[in-house]
Amino acid sequence: RGVCPHSHFSVKLKLFIMNLSALNLSKIVHGDFLGDNLRTSEFSIDSRDIKGGEVFIALKGSKFDGHDFIKEAFEKGAIGVISEKDISVPKGKFVIKVSSSLEALRKIASFKRKIFKGKVIGVTGSAGKTTTKELIAHMLSKVGKTYKTPGNLNSQIGLPLAIANAPIDVNFWVLEHGASKRGEIRKLIEITRPHIRLITTIGEEHLEGFGNIENVIWGNGEMFCGLNNYFNAVIPHKIYNYYSFLPRTWVITFGKKGDIFFDEFIINDRGVTLYTKGEEFFVPVPSVGMVENLLASFGVLKSLGYDFKHFKGALRDFKSEKGRMEIIDFRNFKVINDAYNANPPSMRNAIKSLNKFKNEKKILILGDMLELGEHSKALHRKVGELLNTFKFYTVFFYGKDMEEAYKVYKGKKFYTSSRIELINLVKKNKKILKGGLILLKGSRGMKLEEIMEVLRGIDNELSC
Repeated sequence: RGVCPHSHFSVKLKLFIMNLSALNLSKIVHGDFLGDNLRTSEFSIDSRDIKGGEVFIALKGSKFDGHDFIKEAFEKGAIGVISEKDISVPKGKFVIKVSSSLEALRKIASFKRKIFKGKVIGVTGSAGKTTTKELIAHMLSKVGKTYKTPGNLNSQIGLPLAIANAPIDVNFWVLEHGASKRGEIRKLIEITRPHIRLITTIGEEHLEGFGNIENVIWGNGEMFCGLNNYFNAVIPHKIYNYYSFLPRTWVITFGKKGDIFFDEFIINDRGVTLYTKGEEFFVPVPSVGMVENLLASFGVLKSLGYDFKHFKGALRDFKSEKGRMEIIDFRNFKVINDAYNANPPSMRNAIKSLNKFKNEKKILILGDMLELGEHSKALHRKVGELLNTFKFYTVFFYGKDMEEAYKVYKGKKFYTSSRIELINLVKKNKKILKGGLILLKGSRGMKLEEIMEVLRGIDNELSC
């Protein structure tokens, strides 16, 4: 089934990577070595996270320069540092001088990928990446040892770091690939070289960097770079025509008219029940988007040779990540916390999901969708237009561009561009929250997680 049994790993290879010598590490990154030839297996780019024994990679960022924290990293227990600058080596430590710390991180990740003998699943898309990655990893963990990128470490720095710290004595790596402009997925694919390459969906995302939807399509399509290397592609049927250069025998499509499809689905505040080919699947995440996430996950399982009907039990105990259609039962109302992030596709899914729930008092607290560039105002107006097609009790609009949705929406509504004023608005209207089903949705930069604490306080007040 494409699983790499642990017997395939030589003991020497395991020991080599689990206890990589500093000298060998310097050869991997093509750097100059100074200090003690210690052994290491973990890497960090944040001095605050060092617990002891890691190699600290000093990266230059837009706001901070990791080189300014080298002394702190050593003091906290880092045994070595990869640096672009000449620095003195403390006793019992080592330093590897390189021309580019980021390139050194990429080389470490590439080396790790080359010696990994299991199957690699790569996930990207405009929405649902993290949830689908979590779903795939959750199900595969029932049939083999599985590693997944922690959280949403999917960037040009985050993903190589996740791979640098990944275990090799497992069967599967499930890796999330993110991008905000063309060329970024291709750079990640050069390292990860997945056996299974999945696009969850295509929609308006990071238009500030991509520029337009066509660049989103081709930017995500970089998942399929390297046609000389055989792989399986799993993609929504509705976008297959954009990637028709892929040999059909390599592709599994999902969704309406796809190879994997649903007959019907039911959604309520407990989760989603999906019916396909006479089989019933339930996952306790109440999101319309979960339907596509499930089908995409089934496509990956099929590519690996598994019959997805055998994973019903695994799906029932799946838990969504915090802030991703997370249901929280308070005493006086129920909250759907989907405030981890937002773009137009995920905003549409959240609103459509709320509409499916049985509750007369559906309340929305919506924050701006960020990084949409010149398209932002028009896309926020479409949010207001979508809201008008459903019946909601009231909507709180928050943010500079959410004013466009506020202007269009015809129902009961509130608007503010200030988070402090939003908090005051919610507190002032706390009585209307009682018995309600409240959706929180907005980009991470809008910090709607602070509203969760406000709602917690209001619940206590209403209970007194």
